Amino acid sequence: MNELIIPLLIVVFGIISLEIGMAAPMFEIIAGLVGVNVFQLSDVPWMDFMANFGILGLMFFAGLEVDKDVLKRNVGKGAVLGLASYLIPFTAIWLISLILFSCDLKTATLIGISLSTTSVALVYPTLKDLKLLNSEMGQTMFAGSIIVDVLSMISLTVIFGSITYWTIIFLIVTIVFMYHAPKIGGLLFKRYRGNLAEIELKFLLLILISLIFFSERIGVEKAILAFILGFLFSEILEEHEEVAEKLRGIVFGFMSPIFFFKAGSLMKLSGISINVVILTAVFILMAFTAKYLSASLILPRLAPEWKRWSKLAGAIFNFRLTFGLVSAVFGLQHGILTSETYTAIVGTVITTSLISSTIIRMMET
Repeated sequence: MNELIIPLLIVVFGIISLEIGMAAPMFEIIAGLVGVNVFQLSDVPWMDFMANFGILGLMFFAGLEVDKDVLKRNVGKGAVLGLASYLIPFTAIWLISLILFSCDLKTATLIGISLSTTSVALVYPTLKDLKLLNSEMGQTMFAGSIIVDVLSMISLTVIFGSITYWTIIFLIVTIVFMYHAPKIGGLLFKRYRGNLAEIELKFLLLILISLIFFSERIGVEKAILAFILGFLFSEILEEHEEVAEKLRGIVFGFMSPIFFFKAGSLMKLSGISINVVILTAVFILMAFTAKYLSASLILPRLAPEWKRWSKLAGAIFNFRLTFGLVSAVFGLQHGILTSETYTAIVGTVITTSLISSTIIRMMET
């Protein structure tokens, strides 16, 4: 029965998101929350694998969307915007977690990382829909969001990764593998283009799945490797858009919804106490305000004519969905976060993203 309810909920909430005009991933998380708390869904054996592949695919496409020319042209302004909109919220949330909630150093740091991210996967389509992506201001915001995501990934890896001799050996192997994978892919794509066996697609699926193997051995979150790999594959897949579109359909149509559903299913409403409600309320207030002010105040200082877009910047940089969830799930699985703290973080991630979507829709009207 579970195997039927899960896709049914994903489709139903996907339709609701389209009708309301909100980002589908947020409603896929809500679908998972409804599934486990209303329908009492138990763990499905295939869900973990699908969820892992979903986040790999999401971060691969986030890396794929990075335009190297855009990044080069706007790296200076983007770096200032990205650094400010990551470090200011991180510092504020970290201090609040330490002082107000008496969290230990590791927990406070992970909360800070989770709630200071900006989702490239949501920033990109938002700027594209607003027809701002190709403007200098839009490119600067996009470059800034990339820098925030990269800083989040580096923080998670450096602070929580474990390094041994075997880690270094596998890291070297991983670097060699990731460097040569696009070259091998390019040769395969040219030779077997348009084949019925879909060798190109199978190759990409193999490469993505192999990242799980490498990430476990080098202590680097698999989502980070997928982001880098997407960046490395970007030029090749520009020439083979049909392959990228096929993979996009698999990832966004099936795999990534499972990841978001799984993230929502880890939130047990029965365990929500007044402490969780207070924690969530404080996180929402601190995370949204710190991110909004840091982005909206910095943008006009990069170029005075961008002042009218400051509110948009504050809203867009509050999209913290993808890597915010990756960090939260990582913390829960490794015992750094309690289920209560995890629930508060996910609730904050969803709420702040919904608030941002509402602000942007109001600005359009």
